[in-house]
Amino acid sequence: MSAVRYYLLLFVGSSLLFLLTLTPWFKALYEEGFADFTAGKGGLSRRSPSEGFADFTAGKGGLSRRSPSEGFADLVDYPHRTEKAFEAQGALFNQAFEPYSTKKRPVVELLEAEQKVPESERILLNFHTLACRYPGFLGPLPSGYMDPEIGILHAIKAGCRTFVLDIDYIDDCASCKKDTNITYFPRLVVRDIQRKLLINEQTQAPLCQNFAHFELRTICQIINNLAFSSSALQSTDPIIIVLYFHRRPPGALSSKAVLDYYSAVARALSPFKDRLLTNELEGGKFYRHQQEGKLLMNKITNYSGKVLIFNNANTSGFQTAKTYKAMEDLDFLTNLRLFSSQTKLGVTEAAMGGSFGVLQTVEDYLSVPDDRKDQVKGETTQKWSIALPSNPIQMPTKEAYDTLTTTYGVQCVPALLFDPALLAAAAAGSSHLFQDQTFKKYGFRYKPEALRYKKPPVVTAGEANPNMNARQGRIVPPSVG
Repeated sequence: MSAVRYYLLLFVGSSLLFLLTLTPWFKALYEEGFADFTAGKGGLSRRSPSEGFADFTAGKGGLSRRSPSEGFADLVDYPHRTEKAFEAQGALFNQAFEPYSTKKRPVVELLEAEQKVPESERILLNFHTLACRYPGFLGPLPSGYMDPEIGILHAIKAGCRTFVLDIDYIDDCASCKKDTNITYFPRLVVRDIQRKLLINEQTQAPLCQNFAHFELRTICQIINNLAFSSSALQSTDPIIIVLYFHRRPPGALSSKAVLDYYSAVARALSPFKDRLLTNELEGGKFYRHQQEGKLLMNKITNYSGKVLIFNNANTSGFQTAKTYKAMEDLDFLTNLRLFSSQTKLGVTEAAMGGSFGVLQTVEDYLSVPDDRKDQVKGETTQKWSIALPSNPIQMPTKEAYDTLTTTYGVQCVPALLFDPALLAAAAAGSSHLFQDQTFKKYGFRYKPEALRYKKPPVVTAGEANPNMNARQGRIVPPSVG
């Protein structure tokens, strides 16, 4: 072998060995969804989970850690991230939620800390949840930034384990059909009470989306990556995805236009494929919103690392259609249907007998007449309830929140993380959502004891008195002789 060939082979072999050495680091970075490493003299080293999430900025010298006042990491080079307004909004988010990120703990530690709560009451139905509406939207209004990577990172830092996705189609996007073969294509929207879109045009492009540019799927991918990353201190807690459809396309529930629209949303949920609750070895079938009652009565720890899909749309048309695969069938993926009993929000239908999910307005709960208050309290002990304000960009006040949660037991009152008052209060440590009794530490909290579902006690029949007959009459032995 010539010297040239020898050294060439040696060079190629060394290069391959170097690449194989780096592969696990890049694989970890990719799979975990965000940087969990810090750059030092010895190369890359893993961060301690107690440090929360890595905030890095890209500079000439490589990766360096941001100071808290600088906002958040420029993980991708998006043009809007260089704008002064975006940097200012980023600083507000960082000041508001970064201090809480290292204090978060999983719900299993809450169960250990509050041993006095009976095992039978540690069920999903008996917990409030910190929910974030419009994940990825940073504000400020009236033309806010949509940045799923940054926005969802801060939602996870804040402790959100429930995400409300507002879904609609854009009327002027019929041309999308040429790219998707779907006349009405779903996307995440942020609308005011007049239905005006409030997302900065630059950060919602392309307005007319398709499967190649599908923001809903991107949002689900980022939630999956970040919420279950080893750097997320609540990674073992379940995630609840609430699909809130504003409208459905014109046509019957079984029409192709309607089913294609809902099917596109099902395809957006594909990043959760390995975490969805479908046919469980323990518990049975939870797909097609079967066993909704059992879903809510199971222990919350049964859903560790799982993603639950709650949905306000009637997707029954899939049950007769034979052209959609399981992961394209939104009815198949839905674990809980949400119904209304008063004000109709979006495509929500009126409650039927045997329903277990409720979607109402905040105002409905605040205007309950005295003679119905006990009835409403009873409903939230039997059904999972979520309350949204009539004005979709209005944050419920502390007083309204307290009434809904501590008076009526509503499980979910979503927060708007971009709300200026919330950002200021969270930064000052005075937000009602981030106190010891709410979500400062945990993403799920017990409902008040009086508003929890309590399983009826098992009554054991006593032994029959041998001197009594079936009607409890004394048996008199016949006389002899």
